[in-house]
Amino acid sequence: MQTIRGRAGFRKWIVPAVALALAIGVSACYEDYNLGYEDYDTALTLYDKTVNFSQYKYFVMRDTIVHLYDTTQADPGASARKYDEQILSLVSSNFIARGYERLADTSEIGNRGIDRNTVFVVAIGQFAAEYVGYYYDYWYGWYGGWYGWYYPYYPPVYGGSYEYTTGTTLIDMVDYGKTTADRRITSVWAGAATGLQGDTQASVQTRISNNINQLFIQSPYMYAGQ
Repeated sequence: MQTIRGRAGFRKWIVPAVALALAIGVSACYEDYNLGYEDYDTALTLYDKTVNFSQYKYFVMRDTIVHLYDTTQADPGASARKYDEQILSLVSSNFIARGYERLADTSEIGNRGIDRNTVFVVAIGQFAAEYVGYYYDYWYGWYGGWYGWYYPYYPPVYGGSYEYTTGTTLIDMVDYGKTTADRRITSVWAGAATGLQGDTQASVQTRISNNINQLFIQSPYMYAGQ
């Protein structure tokens, strides 16, 4: 697994950073180099360095994942939806383990007299992308000596094709108080877990756990206030 951490200011960097993670995580995937699926997994986190995460005590999170895809085409990530409940449970349990209390919905904020500036909202989205391409192996004869150097020489090329699908889970942590006051989404932390699809179900479940947990492991600044 590859891990990437960063500080930014802030939301405009989420999509470019995820694109970078995808490029790093799946580059050269057309040859496996005796690596397993998990070796191409990538865990990316970004956070607003001006935020004190101990100011938050509560969070609200929907029980569904938003699946992003071109609705005029088949969803390339449809087969992975059976893991939604696992992902939702992992995200929620990780925030709770950091001391944050989960609220049933935003109505609890008013009903319990909770300061909205101590609340954040968790949104989870997913998308998948399919890639098809070709690669070229070493040119036969390229290192084979000095013959042909004095006239145009075109050595035979050996290669093949590759096809793979990546899946990405995006977790966005939004400051509820600032968002409602400014009427503009204010993200303070984001995590993205990316990996190749096609592994066995048991292995995928293990990788999901490892990747989601890794997002929080590499975010040691994220703990609730007392």
